[in-house]
Amino acid sequence: MKPCVQMILDMGFLTTLREAFGLQDPSNLVGGGFAGLAGSSGVVSPWSDSSLQEFVWSDIFGIATNPVTRAEAMTVAAVVNGRARIIQELAGRPLRALDANGLVANQPTWLYRTNTGTPPWFRTAQTLDDWIFYGHSLWAFERSDNGTITDAARIPYERWELDQNGGILVDKKPVTNPDAVMYLPGPMPGLLNCAGTTIRASKDLEKTWAGKARNPIPAIVLTEKEDNGMTDREAKKYVDAVAKARQDPNGAVMFVPYSIAATFEGTAEPSFAIEARNAAKLDIASFLNLPAAAVEAAQPKASLNYETDATTKVETTDRMAFWSEPFEALLSMDNVCPRGQRIRFDFGSNPTAPTINTGPYTED
Repeated sequence: MKPCVQMILDMGFLTTLREAFGLQDPSNLVGGGFAGLAGSSGVVSPWSDSSLQEFVWSDIFGIATNPVTRAEAMTVAAVVNGRARIIQELAGRPLRALDANGLVANQPTWLYRTNTGTPPWFRTAQTLDDWIFYGHSLWAFERSDNGTITDAARIPYERWELDQNGGILVDKKPVTNPDAVMYLPGPMPGLLNCAGTTIRASKDLEKTWAGKARNPIPAIVLTEKEDNGMTDREAKKYVDAVAKARQDPNGAVMFVPYSIAATFEGTAEPSFAIEARNAAKLDIASFLNLPAAAVEAAQPKASLNYETDATTKVETTDRMAFWSEPFEALLSMDNVCPRGQRIRFDFGSNPTAPTINTGPYTED
């Protein structure tokens, strides 16, 4: 079954999106660029880089770059775990509108409900998902005649892009109404842009670990005792037989003909694989600004402090400001809520959250 948000796209979200872009006029979706932001004054990702870097890497190594995909990253346990922690901490927290006097009496309905058939949890969760992997996200707004937002939805990442002039394209068509969408840059460039080496190394370590599980070290070297002119085909027969024997539950015992000598290289010490896999987890945690325990990694002994489940939860919650504050700041812009108001996550139902649930008053 497709994810809920994708189901919405197949069941009418395009209508909502079209109306949001064109304010009931679909023709406004296509035009000469993002209204008021055409040419070099368009939207620019704070984490963007020129294509020059790709040419440099290709020139040095003689091969084209091969970017890591989200699907590939999601096969790494530490990435899955870190993503789950961030979404768990924030996606379920209600969004509240505040002013200088505290909570606004009439809360905007789009903060706690949608017209797309899914709860706001998915909107927040998938926006965070975009930030985690890609570094930015895009929302579509539906507005009343006076410009007040009546609904908001996250646009799937594969359906939008930024052109070379900073214009926003949805389904390859320029968005010309600046009130129809909102670009949301995240707090970091996204794992696919900055953690590709760590993700690939983690996958290599998993392959190595799986290979060693099938054929545990130490390595066995088979050599002829005398030069009898053994062919490669004949040698392969012995190699395959020994490899198969090692995968057998009784592989610790095997028979080697007199004409073949077996020597053992290295040791069965597994510490390298354990330490390397843990180091990869620590790197993923660092990229996501999470404590080591959040991805079930062990801290180096030199920096190890006494920790309990409670202290780990507090540290994880404290680090959530890295993700929650830019989210709140973007939704507090004057094109989202009236001047003098701000949007904040309400952590009141979170026992490990700070005492002040919605933060101090700040002018947007």
